[in-house]
Amino acid sequence: MKYLSIVLIIFLGCAVTKRPGDFIAQTIHVGKGAGSVESADFNKDGYPDLAVADEADSSVTILLGDGKGRFHPAEGSPFFANRNPNDICIADVNKDGNPDLGIANTEVSMLTLLLGNGKGQFQQTPASPYRVHSKPHTHGLAIADFNGDGNLDMATDNWAHNQVLIVFGDSTLHFGGETFYDVGNRPYQRLRAGDVNGDRKADLVTTNLEGNNVTVLLGNGNGTFKEAPGSPFASGSAPFGVAIGDVNGDGFPDLAVVDAPTITSESTGQDGLWILLGDGTGAFHTMPGSPFPTGTSPSRVAIGDLDGDKVNDIAVTNYKDKSITLFYMGKGGVSRTGTIQVGDHPDGICIKDFNGDGKSDIAVGNSGDGTVTVLLHR
Repeated sequence: MKYLSIVLIIFLGCAVTKRPGDFIAQTIHVGKGAGSVESADFNKDGYPDLAVADEADSSVTILLGDGKGRFHPAEGSPFFANRNPNDICIADVNKDGNPDLGIANTEVSMLTLLLGNGKGQFQQTPASPYRVHSKPHTHGLAIADFNGDGNLDMATDNWAHNQVLIVFGDSTLHFGGETFYDVGNRPYQRLRAGDVNGDRKADLVTTNLEGNNVTVLLGNGNGTFKEAPGSPFASGSAPFGVAIGDVNGDGFPDLAVVDAPTITSESTGQDGLWILLGDGTGAFHTMPGSPFPTGTSPSRVAIGDLDGDKVNDIAVTNYKDKSITLFYMGKGGVSRTGTIQVGDHPDGICIKDFNGDGKSDIAVGNSGDGTVTVLLHR
């Protein structure tokens, strides 16, 4: 409770400043190091909230939104999330109607599952954390029903062996039956699930740091996968993070990939944003102009409509630049870009309408100073 009181005091004194362009920013202090940030309505009041992973504190902070763009910590927050929580995935795993949190714990080979109570509080399942045979340890996480049994499953990286690893869930919230699928060279940080070929079955996408490409695994709906024709797809130098969404308005999912050779000592090449346009069958081709310039060491990426033109845009965190880069998209490609200063070592990022004005806003987790920057659209 002492720690919670400190967080509340700091939050109530948070800075609200105007930034050039289309956004007004506020800074919320949450702990030692804010990383992954994702949004859902955790307390069922109809307003979007935030979940923020803190690797330094082994915790996840829940910030409850008031529907006007302001946030306060949930009672009991932060919640223990085991060692080094690196990636957050939101899903209703126990089918009680409340969002739950799946977390990949880096530096250790395990996954954490926190069950939400619909009021903003979370507790681990009895079997959590789930130890998996990921070598040397896990980084990213994707959750979906991969085998069609009505229970959600979890996928993570096994990057030392150039694989993804899937564990299958059951009605008792146990996970087992580890299955491995080969992907490209060193699927180091992110993998994401989505239906990229329109068959209503969950597929997997992984960035391959040393392969300079992206692997697309098409789900068969029974827990098995086959690689998409043409996969892996070239995606620039040292692809690090990926988001799935339609960014050219044709109705088909595309891939926004951040290239970050400057984020690791062994990589070479050009930092930037690489866009792969999908054709609805699971095949992708490079958008002309890729890679598009970003700041230094772009680490994560989010997709959402930032300007209200019904075409999704792209936001990128620049880990070593204290900034994010925005790419405003049109049906013909990138129409304009912008840069906004945020906190130290921005890492996590998500896009959602936090104040109910019909315009998409942005939340950024800054791992270097333990803050979340909330950018509200004017």
